[in-house]
Amino acid sequence: MASFWERYPRLARGLEEVKRLILSQEIAEDEGIRESVRMLVESNGKMLRPGFVLLASSFGEPDEGKIVRLAAAIEILHIATLIHDDIIDESLLRRGVPTLSARFGPRMAVLAGDSLFAACFSLIAEHVGAEDARSLAQLVRRICGSEIDQYRTRSAASVSLRRYLRRIAGKTAALFSVSLFAGARQSGCPDAVSVRLRRAGYCIGMGFQIMDDVLDVEGDAVVTGKPGGRDLLQGVVTLPVVLALKNDPDGRLAAALAKPRRSSRVVRNLARMVGERGGVREARIAAGRYTDRALREISLLPASEPREILAEVTTRLLSRRS
Repeated sequence: MASFWERYPRLARGLEEVKRLILSQEIAEDEGIRESVRMLVESNGKMLRPGFVLLASSFGEPDEGKIVRLAAAIEILHIATLIHDDIIDESLLRRGVPTLSARFGPRMAVLAGDSLFAACFSLIAEHVGAEDARSLAQLVRRICGSEIDQYRTRSAASVSLRRYLRRIAGKTAALFSVSLFAGARQSGCPDAVSVRLRRAGYCIGMGFQIMDDVLDVEGDAVVTGKPGGRDLLQGVVTLPVVLALKNDPDGRLAAALAKPRRSSRVVRNLARMVGERGGVREARIAAGRYTDRALREISLLPASEPREILAEVTTRLLSRRS
């Protein structure tokens, strides 16, 4: 977290408050699970979503305590979805540390994730309001729907571009959008500012997820903190694959993707073929288009330091390596 936000001292201090609030929540009675959640919170995550809540609030006149609670609730929600993702994906590492499901098994991890959901909604209901609780409940439903769609279409080489984009809109972009919109609205920003931030958040989230998918194909596990090629190993069809399949005249990539069992050697070969067919390059271009859209929305916000920071952060996310 510090490495990403350290050039913005006020936001970095606010995020430390968010982290302290998260760690003060009664997540679970089991000490081992509490320690695992603490490790996840304190690992090298960027804390983008709570950072966006705090940043958006700077466009208005925030109640600092209220905004910190909102930011904490949104980050807790995000962590809960990560825990459940790791169960589904059978992941061993998250941010360079063992996942809860790897340490305690999927049943305990499910319960830990559920406890985090409860903590999220408790913070919202007690300190923010019922309307935001409803928004987050709808968001959780959308995230789950996107994850169900992703799971049902594993190894389906015919996943369309439209279906992929709809999936990541629910899986990732919606939470980015809500973070910026809720931070602005809870700080009394004019509707025009809040809506523009919501649109920017959607585009940032779309670009961010596409870059995640690019890094899964070509990233270094030491840098990213999670095993490379995980999606390829599990048959999850992401944008680099969708785009590479459009340039697969001999059908070799499609045939390789159709095989159910994959070794690390096979995954490396798949990544090579995706790259050779232009999938990675074209996916980066697509991420750039979403970044450009986000920057256009941001440029129409009131001139201020928060606007400049948001534009800079958006640009940095496109060029990230982890």
